[in-house]
Amino acid sequence: MKAKSCTRVCAILLALAVLLSGCTALETGKTDDGHERLDVDTSSAAAAQGRIPSTPAAKPGGGKFRIAYVDIDEYPVSSGMWFEVVESLRRDGWITCEDPPMTVDTADAKKLVDWLSKQDLGPYIEFAGDANYYLAYEGEEAVGQSLIDHAKNRKDIDLVFAMGTWPARFVKSLDLGVPLLVYGSIDPVRAGIVVSAEDSGYDDIWAQVDPSAFSRQIQFYHDTIPFTNIGMVFNDEIIASIPDYEKTAEAASFRITKVKIEKLASDNKEDQDRYYADLATIYRRLIEEDKVDAYLINTDVITDDTRIDALFAPFLDARIPIFVQVGDNYIRHGAFMQVSPRDYKGLGAFISNRIGSFFNGAKLRSLSQAYTSSPYLSLNLDVAERIGFTPSFEMLLSCGYIYTKEAAAP
Repeated sequence: MKAKSCTRVCAILLALAVLLSGCTALETGKTDDGHERLDVDTSSAAAAQGRIPSTPAAKPGGGKFRIAYVDIDEYPVSSGMWFEVVESLRRDGWITCEDPPMTVDTADAKKLVDWLSKQDLGPYIEFAGDANYYLAYEGEEAVGQSLIDHAKNRKDIDLVFAMGTWPARFVKSLDLGVPLLVYGSIDPVRAGIVVSAEDSGYDDIWAQVDPSAFSRQIQFYHDTIPFTNIGMVFNDEIIASIPDYEKTAEAASFRITKVKIEKLASDNKEDQDRYYADLATIYRRLIEEDKVDAYLINTDVITDDTRIDALFAPFLDARIPIFVQVGDNYIRHGAFMQVSPRDYKGLGAFISNRIGSFFNGAKLRSLSQAYTSSPYLSLNLDVAERIGFTPSFEMLLSCGYIYTKEAAAP
């Protein structure tokens, strides 16, 4: 049997085993780049958490609650996370509209907010199209001036939604006097956004927290393939969760070879070409000089999906497994495995519930921040074969997503 046919059969056997075990196979489909993906619902813990009921409510005094949005750039992961929040707001009845002109896999957060701002979403919520920003491209000065104008002069925003650590830190520093809700920050406590997981420390600031997600993640990676020297390239230690990874590395006796780089904060093609050429050089050095036997792709290092295949190729040629901090898009393009620290659908419901509770009159500080996701495993079977790893049947059964190229015809 051909190798690719074998992986196809594995996926089919997995679907059957899942059905027999009482789990639910959600769907089998293909990604835009031709991979086959089997989606399996294994998130019983997330389902058990559920959502605190929140009923859509009119804004006191009339009008609609108006939301500003601040993100870094069109990073597929954060855009997909925001998409799920919007979908949950639709399910909860806070907004009504036709399906957006994008999916969770193709979402661009800023474009989604812009589209929403032009729709009649019903009587409760609207999105501020002129308070919708990508910090990496528009810059802190321009974004800050615009937000201050909205908050202090126009007084036309009721909530600032910040996606990620940089946007959250930045908006907090502006002291707008407008409530701030933070999602997508790797460690908002260490980042100084909130005081603790139990208490934000500020009446009008809330941030989603899962304090041990990345320690659990890398321990699983090391248990799966006991590497001795894993490479990590990052631009911010907190965003990359380096302290959690280092704590686990010390306990499990493996080494982390770290390379800190400047963040790409430009949409200029020459700047981007230069950045990714430098990153390719760093990757070759990790392989040839530092002799890493595993690599972890950290958050925000590669934000352009079209660059991933070429950048990952040297690791695959050397049979070095690539693990993922956050983002199934990397699995589609040659990474080996991801234990997702976030259940995006469950978290989307959690976040939209917090928005609903706030619009019903709750102080952000009064709302619990901790959400421990039911993790799911994503695996690229073609990459597993290429690096010489044979997943056990139990591992296949525990996967939430399995990626493989469609089997060739006999």
